[in-house]
Amino acid sequence: MLTSFGAAFVDTVANAEQALNQSKYESYDVMLCDFNLGEGKNGQQILEELRIKKKLKRTHLFIMITADTSKEAVLGTREFQPDAYVAKPVTRNMLEERLTQLLVQQRALKPINREIDLENYAKAISLCQQEVDKGSRYRSWCLQTMADLYRKMGDSSSAQKIYSEVLTNRPIDWAKIGLAKTLFDTSQYEEAKSVFSSVIERSPFLVEAYEGISDSCVRLGQRKEAQKALQEAVSISPRMVQRQSKLANLCVENNDLNAASDAFRKAVTYGEGTVHETPDLYLNFGRCLSDLALGDTTEKQSLLAAEANAQLETVLDKFYYEEESCHCANLVKARVLVGQGKLENAIELIDEVQSLTDIDKLSAELGIEMSRSLYTAGKQDEAQSLLIDLSQRFESDPSALAKIEAVLDEPEPLEIRVKAKSLNKTGIQLFETGHLQEAIESFTAAAALTPKHAALNLNLAQVALRLHQQDSDANALSIVEQCVDRIEHIPRQHKQYRRLQHIKHTLSRARTEA
Repeated sequence: MLTSFGAAFVDTVANAEQALNQSKYESYDVMLCDFNLGEGKNGQQILEELRIKKKLKRTHLFIMITADTSKEAVLGTREFQPDAYVAKPVTRNMLEERLTQLLVQQRALKPINREIDLENYAKAISLCQQEVDKGSRYRSWCLQTMADLYRKMGDSSSAQKIYSEVLTNRPIDWAKIGLAKTLFDTSQYEEAKSVFSSVIERSPFLVEAYEGISDSCVRLGQRKEAQKALQEAVSISPRMVQRQSKLANLCVENNDLNAASDAFRKAVTYGEGTVHETPDLYLNFGRCLSDLALGDTTEKQSLLAAEANAQLETVLDKFYYEEESCHCANLVKARVLVGQGKLENAIELIDEVQSLTDIDKLSAELGIEMSRSLYTAGKQDEAQSLLIDLSQRFESDPSALAKIEAVLDEPEPLEIRVKAKSLNKTGIQLFETGHLQEAIESFTAAAALTPKHAALNLNLAQVALRLHQQDSDANALSIVEQCVDRIEHIPRQHKQYRRLQHIKHTLSRARTEA
């Protein structure tokens, strides 16, 4: 059929792997791909991998052909922007007409797309402007491309001007989404959230808008709302592995491990056999299940432990050549063993990993993993010593330091951390309303649950000092001393270190004056 349309060279392959292998060595002007390809990857996953690996140029055409017109399939595929989505049955006339339209557009816009492929964005913008000025039939495409390129170059102001001008004529979704993104880029998160929300009112299946709301909420500190928006996005288009993983990690941050495990499970299901199948895909799911199992005393605990072990065994089997990932998998397995009451087996596994690694040269990730397992196995001093060493070695890495501090402050299981967080929040509210004694009681209860938490102990110390200043309460200074003693171990790299030094200085002065 294609040769009758004038195609000079046509290659046909039987499955996804052949298609991807062929794309390594050949550059095709047009690719027609069925969505359903039997076992292995589907058409969406081929398109996604070609985009991620940059094997599909802007000057090429990718056309998805499918009998699956379900919302899930269509929306999932469209997120990776095929040039066309053709529903079966496909007739000769229909395909010829569609291909002709696409090839005419491709030919007209090829100079622009060629410059974009070469990352000559300024030149591409200039060519787009020429098309707009001469009243091209592709004016809308050119305006959208110009605005997107301005954003890519970091020129949010020029992009916003285009989006706003387009929206003065009529409410087009791509322009609204673009406007919201420029507001986000310039840290106007509340305004961005509002515009993203207005898009959903008009187009409730536009997944990108839900994700934009979620990102805005994260920046605004509205993490629960961010989670809800992202859950809406994956309910509409569940096949996006990266978004499922993003949701899962957000749920972990929100201490919602049940929701996290659901999202991780879907990420693993949709990610298997794709470009997203990495050790971390299984490790993160295994960690989540391990934490859930540790906090569960019902019959469900054994099921969670079994599922966790299955993920970790996948890492050991599929990624045996990734040494660090395998060490992490075994350390998480040790925590699962502790939850099953097999402490001796857990310690043996930790010892085995330690014998295979140089403790002084551990990466931040492996070091944190080891410290978590040491804490879980009851080796608190060893874990604390390791974390302090890590904080010194990674003092110039803010991301690693934040993760190290999180474990150093709260090595306890999730259930305990959640209770302590709630008591800490109550204590802050009581302090802000002037109820000092009640605040001390709330902070003290929280500190009993997570005694090494630096910020919590300093909150308690601060309130106790305020109480001493008001009532000359000698017992209040004893409380401050206990708080200082509990967190004396924190290294100078810790974000609460300077606050600790200030509290110690204030305590010393109060003792002298007393």
